[in-house]
Amino acid sequence: MSVVSGKRDQGRLKVLDRAYELSKYTLSIVRNEKVFPKSYRWLLSQKIVDEAVEALGCIKRANSTKVQCYRDYEYRHNQQIQAYAHLEALLTYIDLAFNVLNISADRVEYWTGLVLETQKCLMNWGRADKQRYAEYMN
Repeated sequence: MSVVSGKRDQGRLKVLDRAYELSKYTLSIVRNEKVFPKSYRWLLSQKIVDEAVEALGCIKRANSTKVQCYRDYEYRHNQQIQAYAHLEALLTYIDLAFNVLNISADRVEYWTGLVLETQKCLMNWGRADKQRYAEYMN
């Protein structure tokens, strides 16, 4: 008996899915010349893309780290912290783009919602890791 595809457990971390979704949306919105004119590409667009992609990279590195000792946990935790910092910077750039480029409020609301949801998942993951790897913290 098969399981409906929508109810399958994909075995992926929710924060990873959110980070992918955020990166894809960021690339699509920045690529849209009606939203980000070419004259702004080198000023603001690249910074926005870099922050989204760096956050995804940090999350991937943290997720791929198998914790077997304190240093592994520390590296994983630091990657999570860096991902959070990239997401905070991304929020700042989105706000700047909203004020400078007059991006629609609906678009910015959805975009910032993706960032905030990714941050929330990231924080929950960090808390779960702290409990899971408590034995390595001593």
